[in-house]
Amino acid sequence: MLRWPLTGQAAVSRGFERPATQFGAGHRGIDLPAPPGTPIRAAADGIVSYAGPVAGREVVAVSHGAVRTTYEPLLPTVRVGDLVQAGDQIGLLAPGHPGCPGTACLHWGLLRGTQYLDPLASFRRVRPRLLPVSGR
Repeated sequence: MLRWPLTGQAAVSRGFERPATQFGAGHRGIDLPAPPGTPIRAAADGIVSYAGPVAGREVVAVSHGAVRTTYEPLLPTVRVGDLVQAGDQIGLLAPGHPGCPGTACLHWGLLRGTQYLDPLASFRRVRPRLLPVSGR
C-alpha cells in the first residue's frame, strides 16, 4: 500500500495513460501540482535506488521490493543506498514540469519491473462484498 507523496490533499492535474507498447506514447505516472519547495515524501518503506539527473531534471527512485516509485523534478535530500520509511522526506519539489498548469508539479511514477502502473490504483476503494456464511 502506498502513501501520498505530498502532505495534505492534492489535485491530479494529469492522470496515468498506459502506453500501448513499451516505448509508445503515454503518460507514465500522475502529475500533482504544488508550490516549488514543497517537501516530497517516500510513498512506502524502501531503499533509494537512484537520485540524480535524467533528461535535465533531478529524479529520485525508491525500490520497495517488487515495485519502485519515481519522483521528479525535485531537489533530492537523499542519496543512493539510503533507507527510507513511508513519509520520510526524500526531496523538495523543483519548479517546472512539461504540461504542468502551475509553477511546479510532481510527476509521480510506479513501476513493477519495466511495466508502468497507475499510482492512483493504490488509493481506489473497492466496494465490499458480503459472502454467505457456510456451514450453518
